Amino acid sequence: MSIGTLLAYSLVAACVLILRYQPDGSYAKPSCNPEKENLTSEDGEMELMESESQLAMLKEGGFTLQTVLNPSMLPTEQSSTVVNIAVSVITFVVCIVSTLTTYKGEAVLAMESWILGLLAVCLVVFIVCLLVVWRQPQTSKKVSFMVPMLPFLPVLSVFVNVYLMVQLSGDTWIRFAVWMAVGFLIYFGYGIRHSLEGQQDEDDDSAHSDLENKNSAEGVEDDDNADENNQFIIHEKTSEC
Repeated sequence: MSIGTLLAYSLVAACVLILRYQPDGSYAKPSCNPEKENLTSEDGEMELMESESQLAMLKEGGFTLQTVLNPSMLPTEQSSTVVNIAVSVITFVVCIVSTLTTYKGEAVLAMESWILGLLAVCLVVFIVCLLVVWRQPQTSKKVSFMVPMLPFLPVLSVFVNVYLMVQLSGDTWIRFAVWMAVGFLIYFGYGIRHSLEGQQDEDDDSAHSDLENKNSAEGVEDDDNADENNQFIIHEKTSEC
């Protein structure tokens, strides 16, 4: 398989993993249930305390061990940021492990202490980040791409794809870097300023500014007409006197 295909598979797996932990945007209020009206005052106070604690956890801005390992029931910006950081660390660790096992295979077979210690540290970091992602709440919305066994299956896909990419020769990586540089140069030099989406955004901005100018002009005309009417009424009253 080509390096572009493997990179695309890795990006898709990472995006599928990240999108499942994005916040919903708006949280629906719980509907009234007649059965809950028959609860005792003690049960009502307990539910109120639980809702207040969840609300405080949603509004909490700092990262603590409790909020990371025991997050709220709904995905928030904080939990999404935790997932993004954890996925980035997992990808970095996978790159290190793939590189060590590919280019330092003799040291692994010789059971050298330095590489075994490094692989053990990478394994611990990998497991901790994977458990942190697993503890975070998932979105309740139906996204376009969904896979089972989250987050283990996307992480496994990233590991396999990255390992296969590391197996490729250096000439392949050089050609890939050259073509990526050419693509970035074309995109940022021409495409980003002449794309249909960019032109549509500019048209929307111009239409919005024209509408604001029109509304402001109409407001000025209304004020002028009101002033003229007031002056005309005052003139009639003075003439009648």
